[in-house]
Amino acid sequence: MGNRRVALKPHAAKIRRWVDEGRGDSWIAQELNTTSSSVQSFRSRNSIYRRDPVRRGQLSEHPAVLNEISGGLLLRTSAHDSGIFDREWRPYLDREPEDLQVVITQDRIYVEKVR
Repeated sequence: MGNRRVALKPHAAKIRRWVDEGRGDSWIAQELNTTSSSVQSFRSRNSIYRRDPVRRGQLSEHPAVLNEISGGLLLRTSAHDSGIFDREWRPYLDREPEDLQVVITQDRIYVEKVR
Protein backbone atom coordinates (compact mmCIF):
# COMPACT_ATOMS: atom_id res chain seq x y z
CA MET A 1 0.00 0.00 0.00
CA GLY A 2 1.42 3.39 -0.98
CA ASN A 3 1.68 6.50 1.13
CA ARG A 4 -1.49 8.54 1.41
CA ARG A 5 -2.76 11.64 3.11
CA VAL A 6 -3.73 10.94 6.71
CA ALA A 7 -4.85 13.19 9.54
CA LEU A 8 -1.67 14.39 11.26
CA LYS A 9 -3.22 16.45 14.05
CA PRO A 10 -3.59 13.40 16.36
CA HIS A 11 0.15 12.82 15.89
CA ALA A 12 1.25 16.41 16.63
CA ALA A 13 3.07 15.59 19.88
CA LYS A 14 4.95 12.71 18.25
CA ILE A 15 5.85 14.86 15.23
CA ARG A 16 7.12 17.64 17.50
CA ARG A 17 9.24 15.13 19.46
CA TRP A 18 10.61 13.52 16.30
CA VAL A 19 11.52 16.92 14.85
CA ASP A 20 13.30 17.82 18.09
CA GLU A 21 15.20 14.53 17.82
CA GLY A 22 16.35 15.54 14.34
CA ARG A 23 14.10 13.23 12.30
CA GLY A 24 13.38 14.41 8.77
CA ASP A 25 10.07 14.73 6.98
CA SER A 26 10.71 11.55 4.96
CA TRP A 27 11.34 9.50 8.10
CA ILE A 28 8.26 10.92 9.83
CA ALA A 29 6.14 10.32 6.72
CA GLN A 30 7.23 6.71 6.59
CA GLU A 31 6.35 6.20 10.27
CA LEU A 32 2.89 7.67 9.73
CA ASN A 33 2.30 6.15 6.29
CA THR A 34 1.85 9.50 4.58
CA THR A 35 3.84 11.78 2.28
CA SER A 36 6.81 13.99 3.08
CA SER A 37 4.98 16.99 1.64
CA SER A 38 2.05 16.37 4.01
CA VAL A 39 4.42 16.30 6.98
CA GLN A 40 6.23 19.45 5.80
CA SER A 41 2.92 21.30 5.30
CA PHE A 42 1.64 20.19 8.70
CA ARG A 43 4.86 21.29 10.43
CA SER A 44 4.73 24.65 8.69
CA ARG A 45 1.06 25.26 9.56
CA ASN A 46 1.68 24.30 13.19
CA SER A 47 5.06 26.06 13.63
CA ILE A 48 6.89 22.83 14.36
CA TYR A 49 10.57 23.48 13.73
CA ARG A 50 13.75 21.95 15.04
CA ARG A 51 14.73 23.76 18.21
CA ASP A 52 17.33 23.28 20.84
CA PRO A 53 15.32 22.41 23.95
CA VAL A 54 18.16 23.25 26.31
CA ARG A 55 18.83 26.71 24.90
CA ARG A 56 15.27 28.00 24.41
CA GLY A 57 14.95 30.46 27.24
CA GLN A 58 16.67 31.28 30.43
CA LEU A 59 19.33 28.73 31.17
CA SER A 60 20.62 27.20 34.39
CA GLU A 61 23.24 24.44 34.01
CA HIS A 62 24.21 22.04 36.81
CA PRO A 63 26.46 18.97 37.05
CA ALA A 64 24.42 15.80 37.54
CA VAL A 65 24.73 12.15 38.50
CA LEU A 66 22.31 9.70 36.91
CA ASN A 67 21.49 6.51 38.82
CA GLU A 68 19.22 3.60 38.00
CA ILE A 69 16.99 2.68 40.92
CA SER A 70 14.19 0.19 41.40
CA GLY A 71 11.25 1.55 39.46
CA GLY A 72 13.05 4.27 37.54
CA LEU A 73 15.90 6.73 37.25
CA LEU A 74 17.24 9.15 39.82
CA LEU A 75 18.93 12.39 38.82
CA ARG A 76 21.04 13.98 41.56
CA THR A 77 21.87 17.64 40.97
CA SER A 78 21.91 21.04 42.63
CA ALA A 79 19.36 22.37 40.14
CA HIS A 80 16.82 22.80 42.95
CA ASP A 81 18.89 25.82 44.07
CA SER A 82 18.26 27.60 40.75
CA GLY A 83 15.96 30.59 40.53
CA ILE A 84 14.64 29.25 37.24
CA PHE A 85 13.76 25.97 38.97
CA ASP A 86 11.98 27.85 41.75
CA ARG A 87 9.93 29.95 39.29
CA GLU A 88 9.22 27.43 36.55
CA TRP A 89 9.58 23.88 37.87
CA ARG A 90 8.96 23.71 41.63
CA PRO A 91 5.18 23.68 41.08
CA TYR A 92 5.65 20.44 39.09
CA LEU A 93 7.02 18.49 42.05
CA ASP A 94 4.79 15.49 42.83
CA ARG A 95 2.23 16.29 40.12
CA GLU A 96 0.52 13.84 37.80
CA PRO A 97 2.65 11.97 35.23
CA GLU A 98 0.65 13.59 32.42
CA ASP A 99 2.08 17.01 33.35
CA LEU A 100 5.68 16.23 32.38
CA GLN A 101 7.49 14.03 29.92
CA VAL A 102 11.08 12.87 29.73
CA VAL A 103 12.61 12.96 26.26
CA ILE A 104 15.67 10.80 25.65
CA THR A 105 17.83 11.30 22.59
CA GLN A 106 21.24 10.01 21.64
CA ASP A 107 23.05 12.74 23.55
CA ARG A 108 20.45 14.33 25.85
CA ILE A 109 17.87 13.56 28.48
CA TYR A 110 15.54 16.43 29.28
CA VAL A 111 12.21 17.09 30.93
CA GLU A 112 9.44 19.02 29.20
CA LYS A 113 6.23 20.52 30.52
CA VAL A 114 3.24 18.93 28.83
CA ARG A 115 0.67 21.11 30.59
